[in-house]
Amino acid sequence: MKRLRIPILVGLLTLCVFSRSGYLVSLLVVIGLQAMPAIGLSLIAGYTGQISLGHAAFYGLGAYGAALIGKLLGVPAWLDVLLATAMVAALAWAIGWLVFRLRGHYLAMATLAFGIIVHVGLVELRDVTGGPNGLTGIPPLTIFGLAVDSDFLFLPVVWVVTIAGIVCAENLIASPTGLAMRAISESENVARSVGNDVQSVKRLVMMVSGILCALGGSLYAHYVGYLSPGPFDVGFSVKLLLMVAVGGFADVWGVLFGVIFITLIGELLKPLGAYDVVSYGLLLVVSVIYCPNGLLRGIAGVADRGKRVMSAGRSA
Repeated sequence: MKRLRIPILVGLLTLCVFSRSGYLVSLLVVIGLQAMPAIGLSLIAGYTGQISLGHAAFYGLGAYGAALIGKLLGVPAWLDVLLATAMVAALAWAIGWLVFRLRGHYLAMATLAFGIIVHVGLVELRDVTGGPNGLTGIPPLTIFGLAVDSDFLFLPVVWVVTIAGIVCAENLIASPTGLAMRAISESENVARSVGNDVQSVKRLVMMVSGILCALGGSLYAHYVGYLSPGPFDVGFSVKLLLMVAVGGFADVWGVLFGVIFITLIGELLKPLGAYDVVSYGLLLVVSVIYCPNGLLRGIAGVADRGKRVMSAGRSA
């Protein structure tokens, strides 16, 4: 069944394209763009057990990095995506070198501070980022001279990258490094006692996580053509953490479900405006308390308990 997941996903995406629904296709593009940072957060938080509240910063740096590199250097759109991703990867490794000296809530506070610093920088560096007025004039992606300037053209691009990210994440998890990640999540002392370089593994995972965030952010910049600091605040980090919690912290495909679920919920919460982050916070608390292994597994557990109760009642 696991081997069929990607073909089934591709088939569903193809059916959605053939529906010719512009709204549905744009929603799928957004899901793909947000799936990349969510999977990146899952690697560091779910599989390695390190809480991060600053992943919106990597997403934003990828977006602004691609836009500014493209505008200042005049390089092709696909090249600025690669350059921005490489820069964020280096920064994520450096940030990991700093923050992984801490543990627990101190680590969470450090990553939160990093996210706040980046967001404030995006707002205050008006001469570079445009500040609250935003950054305009970001060109669309071009592939073999064809401008990817519509949702229907952008959908296959973003999902090719997203599926590649899923495959890479699964390969990392199945590798010896993945075993070390899970060992670190259970106990750093035990992982260290069997010869793992705990700090190096955590920095490596932070770098991979930053790459996924930067890819999503870079593509987002070329998709919308306009950037402002608002989408990259701490609220987005909370939203990413909620997606991971709903999907199951250590489940890549579950996280994809979490992204879909929260994106659809977000459409319903649009009338709340900026207060939607309150709803996301409440959902996060409920998910962690009542569905610690993800919403799907939580529902399956409730269904199993219901079946056992019904069976016991019949036998009585």
